[in-house]
Amino acid sequence: MLDVDEQQYKAAQDRTDAKLRYAAVHLDELRNTERRGGDFERAHQESFLFHLFGARDAFLQELNLFHECGLPLEEVTRGKLAKAVQDGRKHSEALEKLIELEKDQTSWLSCAKEMRDHSTHRHSVPRVYHVGGERYGEVFLTDTRSGVAVEHDYLALFEEWHGNMMTLIQDLRSSN
Repeated sequence: MLDVDEQQYKAAQDRTDAKLRYAAVHLDELRNTERRGGDFERAHQESFLFHLFGARDAFLQELNLFHECGLPLEEVTRGKLAKAVQDGRKHSEALEKLIELEKDQTSWLSCAKEMRDHSTHRHSVPRVYHVGGERYGEVFLTDTRSGVAVEHDYLALFEEWHGNMMTLIQDLRSSN
């Protein structure tokens, strides 16, 4: 039988995995949606980003439990967790890698986070629709920091980010 801490840790892992599945649900919906830029499509784009970063946030809770930092559930943030790890004279390679990737302005994680933050707190993410030519039907999202369109169709970009997040979580779990 698992003790309470192991049960909590397993529940945190399950939550991280669930958020990845929820993001995948929205990817599936987007694959089967007409690309017209309507509310259904935009809502699913924003929901995908929300759940993708929900996986990152849930993973922070895993680290809180793994390193026995003792932060209350509602206070687990990247910054507070880093301080708790440091104050406890512990080392978290997983947290360091996550912070480094998120701070790298050229990384997929940084770009995805900015799009999620922008769509959650400010405005919808600007889009470029291709009508005619070899990119006909493709839709690019704009990096809101630079104002430059990301040169991939958003669905391919989201699929890449989802795969990257799954790999990142697996890699970070194994580095603990």
